[in-house]
Amino acid sequence: MVVDAIAPDFTLKDEDGRNIPLNDFRKGKKLILAFIRGVDDSKTRKLLDYLKDDCERFKYHGAEVLAISYGSVDFNKTLHRTLRLPFHILSDPDCRTIKLYGLYNQYDKLIGPAIFVLNQAGTVMFMYLGKNPEDMVENEEIIRVLEGDTQARPEWPRQG
Repeated sequence: MVVDAIAPDFTLKDEDGRNIPLNDFRKGKKLILAFIRGVDDSKTRKLLDYLKDDCERFKYHGAEVLAISYGSVDFNKTLHRTLRLPFHILSDPDCRTIKLYGLYNQYDKLIGPAIFVLNQAGTVMFMYLGKNPEDMVENEEIIRVLEGDTQARPEWPRQG
């Protein structure tokens, strides 16, 4: 997956077991796809809390958030309720979508947390690939991308 590519479509189950197709969910909005590990630890919670804290700011800039984990629907439901998340966590237990986005690691299932920002047409405007569970993008960088600044850091856009 690279910047300026069309993001692959997928359908995954949300925390309540409902099928959520990417293209139906987006409906002309910008979208922040957050790929997270399917474990309930401090690093996963920290990333989800960061996204939760700025969810209203993301919406102000016309973007919705979707988290994707390799955890089961039941795991995601517990995490969703515990953290009181204002966005869905989609379940990818066979890692099909994780593989589709080039994020699969045979040992850990997910290379690290990853963020993709898609425009209204489904084109990848920005991607951040964490090297390990602690490596997370700052929400301010996501906001700058939503405002149209894709060159805020020297390595943007990251080609991958």
